[in-house]
Order: sequence, then C-alpha cells, then structure tokens
Amino acid sequence: MMIANSVLRGKIYRLLQFIVVVCALIIPFIKTSNGNSLFRFDVSTLQLYAFNTVVSFASFFSAFIAILLFTFLFVFTTQLLGRVWCGWLCPQSFFSIRIESYSKKIKNKTMRKVAAVLLAFVFALVLTLNWMMYFVSPYDFISSLKSSSTMVTIGVVLFLFIFVDFVLVRFKWCKYVCPYSKFQVVMTDDDTLYVGMIPGKEKECIDCKACIRVCPTHIDPRKNPDADCIYCETCVTACNQVFQKKDHHEGILGYVWGKGNKFNFKRPNLIVTFSVSIVLFIILIYSIISTSEPFIIKVDDNVKSLGNGVYTVKVEMKSNLEKAVRVHFSNPDNVAEVSPAGVRVFIKEKVESTLTINTLKEIPNGKVKIQAVYDRKKDPIVFEVNLK
Repeated sequence: MMIANSVLRGKIYRLLQFIVVVCALIIPFIKTSNGNSLFRFDVSTLQLYAFNTVVSFASFFSAFIAILLFTFLFVFTTQLLGRVWCGWLCPQSFFSIRIESYSKKIKNKTMRKVAAVLLAFVFALVLTLNWMMYFVSPYDFISSLKSSSTMVTIGVVLFLFIFVDFVLVRFKWCKYVCPYSKFQVVMTDDDTLYVGMIPGKEKECIDCKACIRVCPTHIDPRKNPDADCIYCETCVTACNQVFQKKDHHEGILGYVWGKGNKFNFKRPNLIVTFSVSIVLFIILIYSIISTSEPFIIKVDDNVKSLGNGVYTVKVEMKSNLEKAVRVHFSNPDNVAEVSPAGVRVFIKEKVESTLTINTLKEIPNGKVKIQAVYDRKKDPIVFEVNLK
C-alpha cells in the first residue's frame, strides 16, 4: 500500500482535490508582472502566457512538441499509477462525487433530485466560465462575450454538455464513454498501481458487499484489477468502516502495486516513456527559450478621457532584445491618431510611456486597435484599447 494509514490518506486525497480545484478556478485571475494571466492560452493571439513568459505558438513545432510531451507524461503516469488521475484530479469525478454526496444528505427523494439538478447547474456554469477564461482574459471576458456571438455559442454548448453530463451521465461517462478508460487497458501491466483486494487478505472478506454498494462505477472492487475502477477510494473507506466496527483494524482493500504488490520501476515501458518525456521536455524548453516573445507590451486598464475624443493610456514595454529599438505606434484602421509616434527602448530595458489617442470619428464598440512596430522584419504587436 502507498500509505499505511488509510484515514490520513483519505484526508490528503480530499484536501488535494480541493486545492487543485481552487487553484484551477483562480489561476486565470492571477496577474504576473507583465500584466498577463499566470497561465492562459490566448486564442486571439495564439500565445501561451505561462509564469511571466509569453510563448508564441505561431510556430507549429513548439505546439507539436508540447502536445507530444503532455501525451507521453500522461502515458507514463498511467503506466506507473493507473487511473489515479480519474479519482484524484479529474473534474468529472470530483464534481460528480460532490453532486451525489451532497444531494444524498436530503431524505426527501423529490427534493434530493431537485438538489442534484441545482448542483449540476451551478457546477456546470462555474466550469464553463472557468474553462473559457483559460482562453480569454477574465478581465475582458464580459466585453468579449458582448462582441462575439461565436464565444456565446461555444459557452452555451459547453454549458449544456456539462450540465446534461452531471444530471444524466456522471460516472457512466467514466465507465462507457471516456477514451482514457479504454486506453488504460493497453497502457497498464501487471506492476501498475491499482485499488482493490490487498494480496493475502482474501480469506478475511466477510462478503458484506459494502464496497460494491458505494462504488460509483458499480464494480466489484474485490476482483483485481478492474479497468473501470477510477481510484476514488470510496470502497476503501466503506471497507475500513466495516472492519473498524467489527475488529478495530483497517479493511482488506487498498492501493496495491500490481499482482506482486511490489513497486517495480525497472520496466521497459516505463523506461521508454520516461526517457522520451525527458528528451521532449529538453526540446520544448530550448524551443521556448529560442522563440520566446522578444518584446512585450502591457496596457493599463485605466484609460483617461481628456474630452473631445482625446484619451490617454499608459503602456509598459519590456524588451528581451540584444539591441536598442524604436517602437512606432499607429492605428491600422485609420480611425485615430496616436502620439508619440515613437518611443526608444534600450537593451533588456523596461519603459513606461503615456500614449495619447485622438479619435478621428465615432468608435461604435469603443475599442481602438494600436499597432506597435519595433522591428520591420518582425510582425507588429497589435493590441486594443477600450475607450469606454
């Protein structure tokens, strides 16, 4: 077993789940020193904001290597720990378990079903908004929805999908639909970690079937191992409760390292996937360093109106270049004049400047595009200033 004390393991299990969920919910709102989200992929610019670094995925190579690395790490984790992702970190399992456990506390059957639907609605709405904010800045989220019917459609479809899943499907998804469940069958071996009967304790089973009754995927955890098991430990908790009342000791179910219940890292499949993951990680880091954003512009959200269609906004420019450059500002749509026309930024320097935007005509949506050219050989940086 991974941890002898199942009570402690259960507390760690629940605490880790809540920490991961809270982190997932707040990460898009955390700003780094360059003004971007701590981690977010911006679909409008095809840039990944990660821990104060801006990575452009206009290069297919970097995106391809990142996808390969993620795939191999996922395979490696499954080969070593089985479906530990499903029970410990998967949002599908986490929220499905909460819907069932919270609604079951209500004795009235009708009210229990109503509570389950309401919880499904709230969780689906939160997940939909949160996932969309990993692709659109949460600080521009409302304005982006107002200006893009496509985003609204995507959000509605995503919400309905998650809501129906939480109301009607839940753990049936894990057992019958989830592709990861099917891939697990071919990715695991006789040494992979699983949840089930601890070897040598088969004769201690009193056939109370408590583990079967509480299992969300409706399997028999005593039959080792079962590909439909999601490692949620519900059966382990139920078994422990039965044996602690009966004999004052832990139950006969727990984490088991394969058929021999012995950790074995010297397995060809693990060595290959781990080695490939290391190589891909090195290639990705090199690609990010060599293609990371050379020039970053942060726009202040506070826009001041001077009247008569004239506005000022502060911008911060950070250069990662090995040469001094002059940044030229303009409006590509010819609906406004921008001054100063150029700002000097030296090697590895951070500069703050105030731009004056003089609108030449009425701006219907209140947004003006600003184009910043720092190198004629590179694509200009284009950003929007919200004048409303």
